[in-house]
Amino acid sequence: MASSAASTFSKKGCGLSAAPSEALSDTELSILELSENKITVIPEGYLANLKQLTRLDLRKNLISTLPDDIGLLQHLKFLDISNNQMITLPNALWTVTALEELQAGHNKIKHIPEDIMRLSNLQVLGISHNLLEFIPSEMGWLPLTKLDIDGNEGLRMPKVVQERGFRAIICYLQVICEQHKLVEEHLDKFANQPGQAAEQAQQKMTREDVPSEPSKLEEMISAKLNAATTSGVVDLRYVATPEALEKLPSLASSVYVADVRHNCWDSLPAAILALPQLVVLNASDNVVEQVAEGVVPEHLGVLNLSFNKIKVMPKALGNSPVLQQMYLANNALTDLPSSYANLPMVDLFLSENQFTTIPKAVFGMAQLAKLSIACCRIKEVPDGISEVSTLRFLDLSFNELTDLPASLKKLSTLMALNISFNPLKAFPEVIALIPSLKELNLDYTDIKGVHPGIGNLRHLEGLQLEGLELPSPLDAIYASNPLQLVQLHNTTLTSLDLSDLGLSIFPTQLSRLTGLTALNLSKNDITTLPEELGLMTNLKALNTSSNPLRSPFSQVKEVFGELALIEFCNKAADKMDLTNCGLEELPEEVKSHAGALQQIKLGNNKLKTIPAWISSFKNLNTVVLDSNALKELPMDIMELPKLVIVMASSNAITSIPANLGDFVGLQALILHGNKVSVLPPSVGRLPDLKALSVSANCLTSLPEELGLCTALRLLDMSGNEISALPRSLGKLTRLRTFKAAANKLTTMPQEMLQATMLTEVAFSGNQFPVSEEVVLDASDAATSRRVIKLLVKASPKAANEPVAPEPSSSSLETSIQVPDPALDETAPLLKRIDQLEEEVKHPVAQVPQPDVEIKTKANEAVEAEDAEERAKKEAALKETGKKKWMFVQKHLETIAQDPLRPKKNGWDSIPLMHVPRIIAAISNPPPPPARDPESGGGPPTRRPQNMVRFKRVVQQSAMAMQLLNRVNDALQTTRKEMDSRPSTTAPPVSSTAAASPALQSPAKPTTAPLAPAPLPPPGYGYYPNYPPPGYAPPPPGYYPYPTAPQPGATGANTFNPSAPPPPGYYPYPPPYYPPPQSSGNPGEGQYPQGFPPPPSGWPGYSPSMAPSSASPAPEPKPQKKVGNKIKKKAVAANPTLAPA
Repeated sequence: MASSAASTFSKKGCGLSAAPSEALSDTELSILELSENKITVIPEGYLANLKQLTRLDLRKNLISTLPDDIGLLQHLKFLDISNNQMITLPNALWTVTALEELQAGHNKIKHIPEDIMRLSNLQVLGISHNLLEFIPSEMGWLPLTKLDIDGNEGLRMPKVVQERGFRAIICYLQVICEQHKLVEEHLDKFANQPGQAAEQAQQKMTREDVPSEPSKLEEMISAKLNAATTSGVVDLRYVATPEALEKLPSLASSVYVADVRHNCWDSLPAAILALPQLVVLNASDNVVEQVAEGVVPEHLGVLNLSFNKIKVMPKALGNSPVLQQMYLANNALTDLPSSYANLPMVDLFLSENQFTTIPKAVFGMAQLAKLSIACCRIKEVPDGISEVSTLRFLDLSFNELTDLPASLKKLSTLMALNISFNPLKAFPEVIALIPSLKELNLDYTDIKGVHPGIGNLRHLEGLQLEGLELPSPLDAIYASNPLQLVQLHNTTLTSLDLSDLGLSIFPTQLSRLTGLTALNLSKNDITTLPEELGLMTNLKALNTSSNPLRSPFSQVKEVFGELALIEFCNKAADKMDLTNCGLEELPEEVKSHAGALQQIKLGNNKLKTIPAWISSFKNLNTVVLDSNALKELPMDIMELPKLVIVMASSNAITSIPANLGDFVGLQALILHGNKVSVLPPSVGRLPDLKALSVSANCLTSLPEELGLCTALRLLDMSGNEISALPRSLGKLTRLRTFKAAANKLTTMPQEMLQATMLTEVAFSGNQFPVSEEVVLDASDAATSRRVIKLLVKASPKAANEPVAPEPSSSSLETSIQVPDPALDETAPLLKRIDQLEEEVKHPVAQVPQPDVEIKTKANEAVEAEDAEERAKKEAALKETGKKKWMFVQKHLETIAQDPLRPKKNGWDSIPLMHVPRIIAAISNPPPPPARDPESGGGPPTRRPQNMVRFKRVVQQSAMAMQLLNRVNDALQTTRKEMDSRPSTTAPPVSSTAAASPALQSPAKPTTAPLAPAPLPPPGYGYYPNYPPPGYAPPPPGYYPYPTAPQPGATGANTFNPSAPPPPGYYPYPPPYYPPPQSSGNPGEGQYPQGFPPPPSGWPGYSPSMAPSSASPAPEPKPQKKVGNKIKKKAVAANPTLAPA
């Protein structure tokens, strides 16, 4: 059935034996379903006409391969080829980058190529029930959300990984398989043939490349063995037949690299290990169960026996003097012989074995830098691990660890630690005691949070906590930038930038950063601020802009500025100012300040009530409630035990509590501008009341009990309707300020003459019987006294009121008491009240923050980076559009900044004569060269946050490979120079003889050209300790024979003229044999100083050719062995050859 409307063509279950041609009629077809048929082949060119396909279903057919034109389906998103006869997937498939789902299960696929990485949009992959043995590590970097690999019985992946599901498989591919890949790449470069093109070297040989015909197989083996005579590398992958092994002894002196992978051996032949000059042996991917015992390879430096079935390693191998790299992953080992403790091991790969603990032999490896022992059954790390003081890389992932030993802190050089996929009970505290760490992986370890001690890891450059239940906001910080978690706990920081991280909660961990002076929290989603912010009292700059702060934080910030938020959140603060914040109710955030708060200012708000929990503020002594909407004095405030000042002016208060006198500690009551009509008599029971303001109310009288408030200093009753003053006011002998303006007073009690301390009065606007021109206000003591006297005199006397004698002027003057402000204990209180009133009327303006720039290392790196280069990187990332996992995508561009990674060509300057150590450079690699700021270099950008690759530390092994590659390059250069010379009869140069490209051959004589060079006689001209000028010592793994050959000798110290010289022996360079010519006459030249003449009978030789001071060949000096290093001295003929 075909439907052009839906762009679908379906022939499901129709018994088709061939692809239907009618599907080609619709070039806009988007869905093609041909499942459950008997189709055997999709013809070439069939799919070329269906370029708009987005879905192709071919499942349950008999298809064995797909045509190459599948690569033309650039819109294809779904492909199902499951339940077919597929053996391999076409290379063209990897160009369909739009593919999102690929189902290829229930086939016979044996291999998934690395090119699968090109499917950058692939999210679902089904490859179950095939014949896969390996899964490429590149698959771990795809944006997969589902992966099905079940039913691949021969798959070399630990069951513990497969049982833990999708995430474990992905991490295994990224961690363990990546290490396997790097090891193979490392060893492949050792095995590259000299002169082999780079692109040819990258092409890996497969079993399909092995000829099936015996004659062609024998021809291939012969070619490989012949190549080994000149290259020193024997490559017997897939072809190490018994016949080939029988021929190996004839090459014993020429082979220093042996690659015998993929040969299905069940034991490692002694003939391989016994090769006397063997330096590198790669015998992985066999089925070896037993390694030959009793063989001690003297020169073996690199051994790879991974992916075998070895249960026990031979003890004799522990006596190898220079074995420094050993890869034994994916075997069945349970322990290592104790003799291995003596190995000068640097790189040890023991993952995917049956270890239940770390072998004790490891603790004796004094040079060990890298140890991988993942995917085993280790339940506990012994304390002996601390003895490996040189350890820099430790991989313990996919084990059964619940904790780490405290002794781990002694590993002072440890840089990378991976303990992912272990059932840890808690964050191991010892990790915080390893400050040298630069990489830490704790993925899926059941840890519930982050230990504060992680802030001590100040050199940390990569942190992985995938799969952990991090509390908010740590989860958001980790998702944005994992290293910020370290900064968040770094108590030495003074500046921290947490902007634009998507935080919804303020990180309470910041309270530990007591030295922090600048904090940037802008561009987040924080709505509230915790009490912990109040502990950061050293902050001088705080940025919370572009956050949806809710009330009251937003109002406090708007009115008083950012730094006021710190005081507002400070539980220990004794003052709080919420003036002019538009509050309709008292915020709950104030409740936490009950313990220390002494003063709270709530003026200019819209408060109608005060919550009952205010009664818990036992230390509160000052409350400012001016300009709100209160209708009564809050009793919960009035009952506070330490209350001293209550200010509630400009409200709608109609009454004062009748029990006002019960609040005996009250010293000031300011109720200006309310609607109070009655002042309760109980006010007389306030012995400490010093200030009372009831101005602008509705009072008509004052109680006589007011005169009992003998401590009163200020009394303001202006703006009421009071018609008479109580006589008891005369008892207020300490009264300083008395304001009764704008009332209905007509008389002044005679007792007021006793208030001799008055310094300020206001009686204007009343109905006193005095002239309107008389000023009734005064602001000094003398004038105030005169006003009182005047008003008393003018007041009509009541019938029952005794007439007091009028004091004389002199007595009046002497009775005025001018108070001394210095002795007035009430002055501070009154000044404080005036200040509080002024702050309510005119709120304090924002205090500008000091100009403190908030920076972090990441900020500085970004600022230092060249803008143009940064733009190029961003454009490149957009162009590629690869959808990698979040933590990969964010930090991909920083991988190249790795300080542990060997810099390109960084080892070219090492003298070639130092190469024989091969691996020794790994243990202490030199630091990378410093960047030149003038050349555009700056501090490195943010490090990659994932530890999954461990690529950087593994690549330390590549240093040794680079050194050996220089030897190969030198071999090629020397061989090309020799081939370019006209002489064709000279003996071939040893495959192991290497000359540094930087060294020059001796200058040719200026005489006539040399004649063709015959071979020297047996035993002549080979002096291992005295190479001619311009020639270097023996190459890696080769050492000279113990004694110099004697002229005419035969046996071990001689050579066959028709064969290359043995390793370590050098013929004279071409200018020195046959005898040099002089004056164009053959045979008349002399041999150079220091070289003995040939024996008698040498063709063309005469005694006159001997050097003037010819001396017998010096005896070679005995070699001195120091540990595993053999030191040799070069002849003094050319001082430039001396080791540095």
